[in-house]
Amino acid sequence: MARKKSSSATIVLKDSVGIEQAAGIRKQLLDSIKKKQITLVDISNIADIDSSIIQLFLAAKKEAEAKEKEFFITGAIPKEVENLLAILSISLPVQGSEV
Repeated sequence: MARKKSSSATIVLKDSVGIEQAAGIRKQLLDSIKKKQITLVDISNIADIDSSIIQLFLAAKKEAEAKEKEFFITGAIPKEVENLLAILSISLPVQGSEV
């Protein structure tokens, strides 16, 4: 019996994420967008995030839209992330709403 392939992938980020991790996260995002219909990024367990990762999220959303796919942030949004987004006046595509 053949197993049905999942049409979505979840990338889980933890601890502090910043410019040092950006290249690896970028590769994960692009691979997921290429292979899956829906890419989710769970940021509920991050302690800190910088604007380079926010830029990656925005680029991933644009890439997904260009390929007629979906990209969402999922999980509880840490207060630090909400504060950074407010400072930058940016909304991210959050599964079920926008932050």
